[in-house]
Amino acid sequence: MRRSLHQLTEKRYDLLIIGGGINGAGIAAEAAGRGLRTLLLERRDFSSGTTSRSTKLIHGGLRYLEHGEFGLVFESLREREALLRLAPHLVRPLPFLIVLHRDDPYRPLRVRFGLAVYDLLSLGKSLPSHRVLSPAEVREREPALIVEGMSAAFLYFDAQVTYPERLVMENVRAAEARGADVLNYAEVIELVIEAGAICGARVRDRVSGEEGLVRARVVINATGPWVDAVCRLLPRAMPRYIGGTKGSHLVVPNRWGLRHALYAAAQADGRPFFIVPWHGYVLIGTTDVRYEGDADQVQADDEEVAYLLTEARRWLGSDLRREDLLYAYSCVRPLPY
Repeated sequence: MRRSLHQLTEKRYDLLIIGGGINGAGIAAEAAGRGLRTLLLERRDFSSGTTSRSTKLIHGGLRYLEHGEFGLVFESLREREALLRLAPHLVRPLPFLIVLHRDDPYRPLRVRFGLAVYDLLSLGKSLPSHRVLSPAEVREREPALIVEGMSAAFLYFDAQVTYPERLVMENVRAAEARGADVLNYAEVIELVIEAGAICGARVRDRVSGEEGLVRARVVINATGPWVDAVCRLLPRAMPRYIGGTKGSHLVVPNRWGLRHALYAAAQADGRPFFIVPWHGYVLIGTTDVRYEGDADQVQADDEEVAYLLTEARRWLGSDLRREDLLYAYSCVRPLPY
């Protein structure tokens, strides 16, 4: 990955991809593999944005079944299976527990039906189908988990990517091996229009300070929550596309020895809540807060930390304290405006 913006300006690409997260890197690998002359640009480190600040799950989107998004879930489950097969060193099966109480918004019959549909949409999968668990089985699997008063429990499987940054880099390297040009710390400072169509971008190398024009037949904006910022580089007004929400996570030591992830409904607002074992630690998340600020400056605030700790204590015990927190991280979900 030698730096030479000057060499890039001498070429004409079929595809210019702006944004080096998992979407941009994946598009670059796929496009280069199909013989397209491809250029991938990232203004910071690859995978430095939303990709690296997620819950680190490769999942089919169980909760999307509530909204009837069967096509989306089917596609996501198919891609989950592909990643389990193609990157078993990075993407591994992860067992999930759903433990219900009488005051939960989710009813046992509804959850069981949803899990049955989830299994059905993932036909041909390598992961086991869901199971109903007794209280004794839950305690045997996770002795430290507080499950008093449970009304039902289920076991199902999704997957986890321990280091999403490595998955991105493998896609970047694959794109490069297939003939793509890739450059990080290369910031697009202007989108160029000729004859009424976008034909490329003016780029600044943030290492050398060099600037140059790169040309492409098609430009893809894969910058996640920065999509609108890139669109504003056009010489004409553009509508707003992204109205993101902030998602924050806490990281604490896994002193409970958790081996299963927990999927629950938060008591405060009923939204999905996860406790996920991760590389000797536990991820607690996530929040869902409308965010209008700078996506480069997003961070967990005190209210979010208190919310996550309160929800986690319901399952991990009242001795979970703020002092146990190793760090918190946040990202902006690039949702449609």
